[in-house]
Amino acid sequence: MHSITKTLAIALFASIMVGCGLSQDLVFEVPPTPDYTDLDNWAGHAEKLDITDSIFVPTPRTFGVPVFYVYPTVHFPKKGGTWNADSYSAEVREKTHYAVKMQSSAFNVAGPVYAPYYRQAAYQVYNVAANTTTVNAYNLAYNDVRAAFEQFLVDIGPDVPFVLASHSQGTDHLERLIRNEFDKELQDRLVVAYLVGMPVFADTTFLPIPLCEDPLQTGCFVSWRTFHKSAESPDNGVMIGVVNPLSWDTSTVEVPAEDNPGAVVFENGEVLPGLIGAQIRDGVVVADRPKFKGSWLIRTKDYHRGDINLYYLSIRENLQARLENLEQKR
Repeated sequence: MHSITKTLAIALFASIMVGCGLSQDLVFEVPPTPDYTDLDNWAGHAEKLDITDSIFVPTPRTFGVPVFYVYPTVHFPKKGGTWNADSYSAEVREKTHYAVKMQSSAFNVAGPVYAPYYRQAAYQVYNVAANTTTVNAYNLAYNDVRAAFEQFLVDIGPDVPFVLASHSQGTDHLERLIRNEFDKELQDRLVVAYLVGMPVFADTTFLPIPLCEDPLQTGCFVSWRTFHKSAESPDNGVMIGVVNPLSWDTSTVEVPAEDNPGAVVFENGEVLPGLIGAQIRDGVVVADRPKFKGSWLIRTKDYHRGDINLYYLSIRENLQARLENLEQKR
């Protein structure tokens, strides 16, 4: 039974890493607005025990530093579906929980994770040229994230440092949030932003925080997208910020798989050390194909859905190191 479960898990992991041919025939409807003063509209929150509290590896301590996490696209509607997810829908929330559990738990070494349900845009917005409908869908999702972040700031109180974390569509929204809303006070409170899975410009005229260039730096962002070594860069890396998720610097030197402390790709939390290496090339991170039981199912060269989980333990260790360094400075 265990081997069947593992095979099904990796089949899911492989399938969601591959793009889907989905219908563009969707309906633009505005679902009910989430009220972020209500705990029910948070998949993760400091005031309740939830999936963001999942612990897959021993954690000697946490730092009490709150994390605001925005999950990736889980809304893949079929023909006749909606351009925005209904954040109150039980079905939508169920789809959300896998990503939240598997990704946000990488950051809970810092402290409580706040993960809002939001009316995210459908996956199809990435497959068509921008138009009024797709822009409206994306704006609706962003406005939810912004409203949730404003409530997050109220909940944690003034002057409290915090961490940002996101993947895929979540990164698009957090990047925009930082660009539009982060004044000097918020920049000073930011420990680090893990903006993973989307291209982020490393230009302080575009984003008011710099790219992290060493493993202990704070007040900065890290970002990467993961591909097989034989893949072509999607954008030639022009001004794209990328940090190696094993060395945590911007060097183009390859870090071998044996230096990876552990990936977590199964929902049971099994840690797989030495699964995959990392090297920066043309604005992305490239690596050999990860090899483990069932990995033959992974046919894509784009490891987008594994961006966080392939480097899960490295992320935890890096976040812990940054927080310890920050403690010492204060």
